Amino acid sequence: MQTTGTALGHTPLDQLSATAGSAAAISARMDRLPATRYVWLLVFLISLGGFFEIYDLIFTGYIAPGMTKSGLLQTTTKAFFGLQGIAGFIAATFAGLFVGTFGLGWLPDRYGRRAVFTLALLWYSIGSAVMALQTSADGLILWRFIAGIGVGLEIVTIDTYVTELVPQHMRGRAIAFSQMIGFTAAPVCAILSYWLVPTTLW
Repeated sequence: MQTTGTALGHTPLDQLSATAGSAAAISARMDRLPATRYVWLLVFLISLGGFFEIYDLIFTGYIAPGMTKSGLLQTTTKAFFGLQGIAGFIAATFAGLFVGTFGLGWLPDRYGRRAVFTLALLWYSIGSAVMALQTSADGLILWRFIAGIGVGLEIVTIDTYVTELVPQHMRGRAIAFSQMIGFTAAPVCAILSYWLVPTTLW
């Protein structure tokens, strides 16, 4: 006896093909869209997330003298895995990045780029704000790790989010523009550090 679907002439394979065809048609229509000012504005706003992400990764070397001068962190530690030094701060950063990218990299596929991008940005911002209020090395390193998770999650979301927003014919330019915005964080970080961070350790 035929099922209702086959009785009407629609097999599961037909339905799957129809769905795939509709998705292909929607994708092709999006690829034909012009590169409007609004699309470029969206790319710019997303790229600002990349700016702060790169800024966060670069500033560690610049702020090390200031944290040492304040007495919050040490240049060296007695134990190899000591958490009172600059090395512990750096290690916490990359441990957070590892958790964010490798451990939570599936979240954008599951819940959408926009939602996860927003979550990662809020996560990183709140973690960094709390980190700035810490008065002990342990608290500083803990919140640096937590903030690093948000940065890592943001890393795996930004580029894919950009490519999904723009038509195919402008993806290369959009990614190049996004990277340009992001890497301007390097000179900005250097200039701000020159103005704000002590250059001596005494």
